[in-house]
Amino acid sequence: MPSAIVLIVCKTVVAGPADQNAAYTGYENLEWATEHSMMVCRRQKVDLYDPAVDGGFDVSGKRLPAAAPQPFNQQRCQRAGITLGVNWDQAHRGSKYRFWRVACPVPIVDTRTGEVIAWKMPECGRRDIVVCEVDTAI
Repeated sequence: MPSAIVLIVCKTVVAGPADQNAAYTGYENLEWATEHSMMVCRRQKVDLYDPAVDGGFDVSGKRLPAAAPQPFNQQRCQRAGITLGVNWDQAHRGSKYRFWRVACPVPIVDTRTGEVIAWKMPECGRRDIVVCEVDTAI
């Protein structure tokens, strides 16, 4: 499985007046924006990196505590995706988009042998409720 996660982020609109404590809490009264009864979303690909793969060195070359590389699987993808989604929202507070879902790479299987022959990045969402804008870094 490729070590990448797709965050599905969707457009929002202000749904009403601001909360009286919004200046202190940062709360925004938002709803998902819809066009023709469809949510407007885009895919954001996030490549992941496990420093243990490189012998315990991070990207800057600093030595990290000893750790064994962890295999990237469906469970780790989903778990990391939730954290990345929350972090994405925090980093894009001024944006019209908010994190909606996480998606993990999808296997392409040879139907004769049952063997995984490739991986593809998942679609934006269900076509009956989501319109996907131009992808970002997919």
